[in-house]
Amino acid sequence: MRTTLVAGFVPALLVLLFMYTGFTKLFAPIAFLDTLYKQPFPHFLSDRLVYLIPSLEIAIAICLFFEKTRTAGLYGACTLLTLFTLYIAAILLHFFYKTPCSCGGIFRHLSWQQHLWVNILLTGLVITSLIHRAKQPISITS
Repeated sequence: MRTTLVAGFVPALLVLLFMYTGFTKLFAPIAFLDTLYKQPFPHFLSDRLVYLIPSLEIAIAICLFFEKTRTAGLYGACTLLTLFTLYIAAILLHFFYKTPCSCGGIFRHLSWQQHLWVNILLTGLVITSLIHRAKQPISITS
């Protein structure tokens, strides 16, 4: 049961999460760019991130979908989630002169504190999944 949860559920959850967040941003680039402009970094960076972030999210989801690329997808997911978790922590610790607006979609209903806990939980699940995969015997198929 535990193996099935880690091996199947975590990647599936992440596929849904990253596809949802990636396509939400790609289908509304003006709204996403407006959100990025409200963040405490230069606008020229926002202009690049508007397509880079959703593209990375979708690429990670695709990697997670296939067994052969799942480990790479888990590392990508872990990296993005860790970076965003650190960013949220910096916001909560008042590292920036203003608190930017929250995320869109279903996450807009979360406070920054709630969003931090969701990210910590998701990052923990990804790390658990990576540890589980590392313990699995390597199978060579032709």
